[in-house]
Amino acid sequence: MNQDRLNKVRELFDEASNLSVDEREIYLDQKCADDAELKKEILSLYNSLGTTKDFLEEPLTIVEQNKNSFVDPYIGKQIGNYIVDGEAGVGGMGIVYTGKRNDKEFDQKVAIKILKHGITSEYLLKRFQIERQTLANLQHQNIARLLDGGRTVDGLPYLVMEFIDGIPITECCNKNKLNVEEKLKLFREVCNAVQYAHQNLIIHRDLKPGNILVTKDGIPKLLDFGIAKLIDEELVDNNEGLTRTGVWHLTPEYASPEQIKGEKITTASDVYSLGVLLYQLLTGNQPYKITNSSPAAISKIITEEKIIKPSERIIQSSEISASDKIINQEKLSAHLKGDLDNIILKAMHKDPLRRYVSVEQFSEDIRRHLIGLPVIAQKDTAGYRLNKFIKRHKVGFVSSVGFFVFLITSLIAIIWQANIAAKERDNAKLETQKVETVNNFLQEMLSSVDPTEVGKDVKVYDILKKASLDVGNNFSRHPEIEASIRKTIGVTLTNLGEFDEAKPHLLKSLDLNNKVYGNKSYQSAESMHQLALYYHWIGDLNFADSLYTQSINVFRNNPDSPSRSLASALNDLGILKQEQAKYQESLKLLREALNIYQKNFGKTDRDVASTLNNLALTLESLNDIDGAEKYYQKSLEVYLKLYSPDRPEISTIYNNLAYIYIDKDSLSKAEEYFKKSLELKINAFGKNHSLVGLGFMNLGALEYTMNKFESSESNLLMAAENFKISLNENHVWVGLTNFW
Repeated sequence: MNQDRLNKVRELFDEASNLSVDEREIYLDQKCADDAELKKEILSLYNSLGTTKDFLEEPLTIVEQNKNSFVDPYIGKQIGNYIVDGEAGVGGMGIVYTGKRNDKEFDQKVAIKILKHGITSEYLLKRFQIERQTLANLQHQNIARLLDGGRTVDGLPYLVMEFIDGIPITECCNKNKLNVEEKLKLFREVCNAVQYAHQNLIIHRDLKPGNILVTKDGIPKLLDFGIAKLIDEELVDNNEGLTRTGVWHLTPEYASPEQIKGEKITTASDVYSLGVLLYQLLTGNQPYKITNSSPAAISKIITEEKIIKPSERIIQSSEISASDKIINQEKLSAHLKGDLDNIILKAMHKDPLRRYVSVEQFSEDIRRHLIGLPVIAQKDTAGYRLNKFIKRHKVGFVSSVGFFVFLITSLIAIIWQANIAAKERDNAKLETQKVETVNNFLQEMLSSVDPTEVGKDVKVYDILKKASLDVGNNFSRHPEIEASIRKTIGVTLTNLGEFDEAKPHLLKSLDLNNKVYGNKSYQSAESMHQLALYYHWIGDLNFADSLYTQSINVFRNNPDSPSRSLASALNDLGILKQEQAKYQESLKLLREALNIYQKNFGKTDRDVASTLNNLALTLESLNDIDGAEKYYQKSLEVYLKLYSPDRPEISTIYNNLAYIYIDKDSLSKAEEYFKKSLELKINAFGKNHSLVGLGFMNLGALEYTMNKFESSESNLLMAAENFKISLNENHVWVGLTNFW
């Protein structure tokens, strides 16, 4: 065996030594996929030790003895300032003992972790030293503290840690019969600890109930960062030896697909494991039914099998966790259906890039669910997107009437711009033809829909569907006008939730503007901005981010760019950053947009009001409740100066302020603002609009928490009846009204 071959065997042997038999098989299958002989050589080394059983999961004695006659060499002995009084268990790389201080300075029970006998390679010793440094850097109320460390008399490294007298988080939830809301709040404390570790460049990599103990005081504590991989490699001299992406110790049921496959481990792996944990907490079951213990079978299940939605798992399961027996399966399933299903499935997406970008964002989505705000993890349904858009985007788009006015206004603006061009250019005759072409198209569009065919309630969508078929033919000689009209139609269809039909118009608009004006023109940037909004709506945030950024760069570098176009793109990118939990970036973008609006259009402008609302939302996400209230009030002031007090736009601000007062525990004031919001919605839309149903549900849910059960029941019944008419009897919102 040559030296290179020997080095490879040593490297893989050292790494695989930290794994159980099943994990080792998976790891070596991956690392030796094209070299079966290499795997055979490594396994032969384990066989030479007498067994390929989980020999590292049991203490190896210094002197080989019969197991029954084995006397642990550390129990009863002193290590540092501590006396070892018992064995607590075996971890990934070390044996864990219990002990207490020997110097009587103070009485404290501790956990002492010692590197296992037999693991003495320089590589693993260095890993254990790093574990000590890792834990020393973590000072958080929900992470077990490192108290001391050193080497035993026989030269083995040890760590002394805070002893946690607690039970696994799953057992705690069951024992104390926590409801869904209580479980979510407890889980968010765990998320805070993991996010803190990530901010300190540490990945846990083995998050599971056994590593999350809850004390008698209800405080969750994270244990065992002994297998943590430091993202920051400055702590070691030999970076190459400590940045391998192979599988370390893991628990397959909670391991991410990339861990199972031996791929690069990132913070997204912890997001996945937390998703598995939340799935188990809420359903009483693990997401996968692993009945075959073979590594290949486990790998196939975790990397390929589709996850059953938590709400469906509840119905399918013959068992339900003890903590949820007070709620029947149907009600619990209805409660999980929708936001909680989607939150968990997003966290557990098999593609790390499709998960939450951080544990903080994961936790924030849970917080938003708890207080009734729209969440990031949502299917791209028109109803949910519309509700989310109304709260967080341009507040003016609140009804089909609003969409219609926007459409007509945009087309009239195109005519007006063509008129200006006719006056300014020499070829007045050609420009006059353009004006007439647009005018004829507008008239045809408005008269194209026969009410006898579609019913008396002629909708904007019906008009657009008829008119959009002829756009290409009507404007084949005027591509710049076709580009503007297609952009307008695409934007309107997007706002109506008709995403599939909107996309071709937006793409064609961008293509035409690129051909007519060039890709550095503000016209192309405006089309790109609207295309970004489309991708934003359907949930492709990364691509939307890229398009927003490109359009902003063009606006900045083109002196002819309208200032409102630049500010609008900044505002929308600020909203996207808020959804990604990148709150400081969001604030910077929104403040720049606000400054542009105020500088160019004054402080009493519709977009000023909208941006103030979006700033408030970001501050609310940062828990700056006072700051959020201030900006909501400013937004309200601008709207009241612009419009009459019965405008539906104002209902959105009232609704947002109600959530602020809930955060401030001013429930009576929150109730007042929910009522104001509901009244405006009823006046604007009538009692059968889904937005009115949401208003009834918000008010009813709040009154339930205020023990106003009679009025709560009345409002929730109104909400349920509304949703049955405006949506359908099986819609998740109908189920939610029955939950209280």
